[in-house]
Amino acid sequence: MCLPPLRLGRVGLYLLIADLIILGLLVYSLQPLITLLVRNEELFAPRPLEEWNQETQHPIPMILHQTTADEVIPDKWVQSQKNCKETYPNFEYKLWTDASARAFLAAEYSWFLDTWDNYHFPIQRADSIRYFVLHQYGGIYLDMDTYCNATFPVQAIQPGAAMHAAVFKSTLPTGVTNDFMVSSAKHPAFAAAIAKLPLFYKITWLWARLQPYSAIMLSSGPLFISLALEDYLLQQPSLPSMTVQVVHQSKLAPYITDLQSATWHQTDARVLMWLGLRPWTWFSLGAIGFVTGVWIVNYGLVMVYKLVIHQSVTISERLKVAKVL
Repeated sequence: MCLPPLRLGRVGLYLLIADLIILGLLVYSLQPLITLLVRNEELFAPRPLEEWNQETQHPIPMILHQTTADEVIPDKWVQSQKNCKETYPNFEYKLWTDASARAFLAAEYSWFLDTWDNYHFPIQRADSIRYFVLHQYGGIYLDMDTYCNATFPVQAIQPGAAMHAAVFKSTLPTGVTNDFMVSSAKHPAFAAAIAKLPLFYKITWLWARLQPYSAIMLSSGPLFISLALEDYLLQQPSLPSMTVQVVHQSKLAPYITDLQSATWHQTDARVLMWLGLRPWTWFSLGAIGFVTGVWIVNYGLVMVYKLVIHQSVTISERLKVAKVL
């Protein structure tokens, strides 16, 4: 059924309004990601270690945190764990297992247990517990697949007039990663991050099994901590913030070597990591996906509109016939 020109113009106007609403909602929902990309340099510009003041008292507790499933360390991590414990002989060493982590949360952050117990993947628990222990105790967190070359100079971390200090490692294409983190206890950035974990779990819960890598990254992994840190930094009176410092990966080479075991990666991870290093590729794919989605929505709306008009005409004709009879 063809639509007359006047009615066709009205349909076009309705579709344009619908498209603008969809675009507006999409931009609004993706605003944190857009900000992360556009303002990455402003928010997460690395600062050389040499620029940090090394003369004043540092607020970083001498605690080294690591996580594993249980007390039995997998063979592939035995040497790296032993090496890091030997590299940090003056640090208190805390190994967080699934059992000890849950007991700690039950005692200190019981509001999080429901989310913790319902995570789809073990790595989500391994990710989230590191934020809680750094918030509670402070210190250094290192992934188990990290080889320690030398003790990280926590005495170089100086928050100036601020009460707190934290250090994150930059990553590509944007933001920070969570395999190496340093913080004072009760840092407000980590307080803000752990408060957001239940919300991000709910956002990803429905589709986590379909896209494991994306769900893990967004619900508790590096993308999560980057977005949480972005939100914290944007609330600070000025940038760069004296409470957060970002160091480039290359500057950490004297202190740590990432063995990059990536034990939690599944098939989708390789594709998405490849795209992550090629921003214009996924920008283009995103644009194609958006245009395709809008076309499908528009086509569906036109079909519905035609059906409604057809039914209206049919009912009108039947009423006329009924009146004549």
